Amino acid sequence: MGGYLQAAGGDMDYGYPVSVLGFDAEHGLWSLDHDFDAATMLWQLVHGDTGTELRDAMGHVVAEGQMTADVPLVLQKPDGGTIRLDRIEIAGVLCLYMASERLTPGIDYLEAEPFALPARAASPEEIAALPCLGGGTTIATAEGPMPIDWLRPGDRVLTRDNGYQPLLWVGQHTMPRRAPAETRPLLLAAACFGAAQPERDVLLSPGTGVLLAGHELELWFGESEMFARARDALPKAEAGAGPQKLYSMLLASPEIVLAEGMWVSSVHADAGYLSLLPDRIRGAIAPRVRAGHDDPARAWLENWEVAMFRRERLARARRVAA
Repeated sequence: MGGYLQAAGGDMDYGYPVSVLGFDAEHGLWSLDHDFDAATMLWQLVHGDTGTELRDAMGHVVAEGQMTADVPLVLQKPDGGTIRLDRIEIAGVLCLYMASERLTPGIDYLEAEPFALPARAASPEEIAALPCLGGGTTIATAEGPMPIDWLRPGDRVLTRDNGYQPLLWVGQHTMPRRAPAETRPLLLAAACFGAAQPERDVLLSPGTGVLLAGHELELWFGESEMFARARDALPKAEAGAGPQKLYSMLLASPEIVLAEGMWVSSVHADAGYLSLLPDRIRGAIAPRVRAGHDDPARAWLENWEVAMFRRERLARARRVAA
């Protein structure tokens, strides 16, 4: 953390409590509370042999444990130049922002566009295989429903297995206008899987995992829930037209997230996905990803297995109707 707000002895760092920094997701603006006094209100990180203590402005310990720094943000100063903003977690909980220089209360700082960082662009075939959702798709988060294109690393999204978990990265991918038909994103109509599933029309990549559940899966495969690829679950879904912006969500492990009321897969990262990340981002999160991405969140159904499941469900519906 050298170069940041630091005590002369080097064993103590200073930062901003999470509650005093606000983010306007619609406009991408960060601001510090107008009445914040850096001389008296900064919090302290005190580093020791067994861990780190976070102390408030009065010196009270508010958190302690292992300290980690998530992917940093870059803020643009109104008069030019940038400020690096590190997000500090204690025992896995975001609790402090550390800035490379002091922020001015009441001033808006534009978040530098992370997708502008140099990185390898995914091919249409790679995008089609990734779990991706179209811009505007609403994701359940700890702050309430949010469009996926508003999400940033560190935001906590609702997962089926592990509650709210922080995003490590939100990838943006462009499907070109002339992409092969089989790679184009699919438009799933509202309620195509039943009442409010999804709640609205959803644009998603053919390889996005849609969570299926039913006693048939338990009987046939010994699994109560399994993923079906969107292209197999609804093979007649309409393909989206024109160039499309799609977004993928990377967490510390593969998860099942709630999108428009429908449970779908997050990224199960491999070397190919990591190669799409900007170099500095990949270096920051690759060790965490490699440790947590050995196994998928659920087993995957092959296309013929999905067809068998759909036929059985349709036949059962007819029997019930009769």
